[in-house]
Amino acid sequence: MESNEKLPALRSLDVTPFRNSDNELYFALHDHARIASGPVAVSLPCYFVLAHLDGQHSRGEVQEAFRRQFGQPLAPEQFDRLLATLDEALLLDNERFAQAYAARKAAYRAAPVRGSRDRYPDAHALRTEIEQMLAGGAGASDGQVCGIIAPHLDYRRGGPCYARAYGALREAGGAERYVILGTNHAGRAPSVVATRKDFQTPLGLVTTDRAFIERIEQRLGGPICEDEFDHDLEHSVELQVHVLQVCADQGRFEIVPVLCPDPCGPTAQAAGDSHGPDLGDFADALGELIAEADRPTVVIAGADLSHVGQRFGDPERLTPEFLEQVARRDRALLSLLEERREGEFVEALRVAGNPTRICSAGCVYAALRALPNRACRVLAYHQAADFETQTNVSCVAAVIG
Repeated sequence: MESNEKLPALRSLDVTPFRNSDNELYFALHDHARIASGPVAVSLPCYFVLAHLDGQHSRGEVQEAFRRQFGQPLAPEQFDRLLATLDEALLLDNERFAQAYAARKAAYRAAPVRGSRDRYPDAHALRTEIEQMLAGGAGASDGQVCGIIAPHLDYRRGGPCYARAYGALREAGGAERYVILGTNHAGRAPSVVATRKDFQTPLGLVTTDRAFIERIEQRLGGPICEDEFDHDLEHSVELQVHVLQVCADQGRFEIVPVLCPDPCGPTAQAAGDSHGPDLGDFADALGELIAEADRPTVVIAGADLSHVGQRFGDPERLTPEFLEQVARRDRALLSLLEERREGEFVEALRVAGNPTRICSAGCVYAALRALPNRACRVLAYHQAADFETQTNVSCVAAVIG
């Protein structure tokens, strides 16, 4: 590669700092989409190089930046070794990754179902964990439940809010069809994306209501499953399906799995964007179809709230005072949902730049907009703080009815 040729960009990755046995700082690179086979660890000087792999810098420019930063040249063989390692691990946005991605996408399309059994090998342990979690709190639905907001955290950390949200759903009697709106954490779809695949989980097969998806597409005048590979390893819908299987026991139900984009981030889709339906238009179409539905349908938003701590890039360490500030901000935003001002909820996040990294504004907004003139009530708020790893993720349990 010539010194003035632009280097390939590093893909969007999850970065975890850690120290080795000699107390040296390293960074673990994790692939959001899990196309790569595993994490790659790099030193601080290597991480400096990675920060310049944005598709805009040449080899010569990166080498000069390295010399200015560290006062010594970056040996060509070290540079080549780093790029080869990243390429082999499929962490560069290049032709090699594109081919691997295309192969995985084709395999998903060809598969008869969307499977999750390999990620949860012990079905008995999974069912027991969920049963114990649900036993942890009553729901207090106070009548009909048209929708719920539940976490998509793992069950251990999100348990208190899973228990309250699904407790309310159980008390209300459940439904025959669940529209599950998740968060598209690492997918490529710029708009809402559904999948027609049935979900094969360790607890059994759950069928997808493909006819309902087709009606949504007809109402919107366009497809919403073009990027369905985004569902392959996305957990926000999957975790709700497991809980529903335990709640329903042997009862039969169908799902409509949909991932929602972020409506308040820097790359939020504009209304009328040619790359898929506007999120609001999708929510309106969903609401119309639910109102016309011939059988009970409940909307579930699999949503987490703030992500704070040094693990997520905050400079300060977690303290009780900092967590209380986050809680106050979260609760102020949740009050907008209870007042049915979901549009202002999204706008408040957009204007402020979403400083606490709320990841699920899209599915929360869509769920509420699809269920107009319904009360929204927060049942529980929870912070899953880990001071050892400097992470805190907050979540909520709420009912719409």
